[in-house]
Amino acid sequence: MKFERAEEIYNSPSNYEVIYDGNPVWINSLNPNKKSANIKFLNDNAVMDVPVGFLIEGKKLSS
Repeated sequence: MKFERAEEIYNSPSNYEVIYDGNPVWINSLNPNKKSANIKFLNDNAVMDVPVGFLIEGKKLSS
């Protein structure tokens, strides 16, 4: 995913599916200097920082 798209998803009032390494995640915050995201895994609540380019956009979940 491009950083600009991650910003759009993060700032959107809608919810979008975001995948990291095959797992659904929530974007907690974005770091524009590092082009990274702090994410939370939805299956176990683990938190980590990852390059935004490793995130995959899924479907729109709600408006």
